[in-house]
Amino acid sequence: MKKIILAITVMIICAASAFPAFAVFENPPITDEAAYLTENQLDELSEQLEEIRKQYNFDVAIYTENVMSGEDAMNTADDIFDYNGYGAGGGADGILLYVSANPRKYWFTTHGSGESFFNDNGLAYLENKVLPYLTENDYHSAFKAYAEYSGELLEMAAQGKPFNKKQYDMKYLLCVIGGALLLPLLLAFAFMKRKLEKMKTAVKQDYAANYMKPGSMNLALSRDIFLYSTVIKTEKPKSNSSSHTSSSGESHGGRGGSY
Repeated sequence: MKKIILAITVMIICAASAFPAFAVFENPPITDEAAYLTENQLDELSEQLEEIRKQYNFDVAIYTENVMSGEDAMNTADDIFDYNGYGAGGGADGILLYVSANPRKYWFTTHGSGESFFNDNGLAYLENKVLPYLTENDYHSAFKAYAEYSGELLEMAAQGKPFNKKQYDMKYLLCVIGGALLLPLLLAFAFMKRKLEKMKTAVKQDYAANYMKPGSMNLALSRDIFLYSTVIKTEKPKSNSSSHTSSSGESHGGRGGSY
């Protein structure tokens, strides 16, 4: 009997070690002190973020304040993450979106493996998806976009391909296409130039007279005769162009700023 119990215990231990341990998250995925969300919206987004947390064993959270509790958005977001039990596993892997109403600031703070999963390019990509909704005070859509695209970036990292700006950069794509079209033309030009250099039947002459055949027709007199001459004068329109300088918004530093 003891042998059977011992065998079962060993099997349970082996089975447990065959599966990765999932982190237990101490905090809810959303802490909405600024009351940006309705109860239904809070439940919906919390469920969405919980699924992402469990799927990737990675903390993805949102924290809002009516009045900023720290000296600036960056330090406030970092302190909330560090001193309130956020993060998954021993490396405290995670990302937290902090938003304050007064002043109107936001910040994405990343920790542990989140610093590589959400690199500078990835954070800029995420910011571009979230910020338009924040500026319109559409917090539900902003937080929904944050959850959706955080999941997208985590999936790319899980596949061993963290976000790379060049994958989505139009200039990069145009350069690749331009290079693919230009390279064959350059090769063709070099090939033809080499062929022409080997041709001995045509020799370049230095003077135009060398191209005239002896005894050929030679014009000694030329005259231009116009049968009709009509001149119409039209006033040239004055240039009415004016310079325009676009005003840029406040710099967000790539990870956060005002909205």
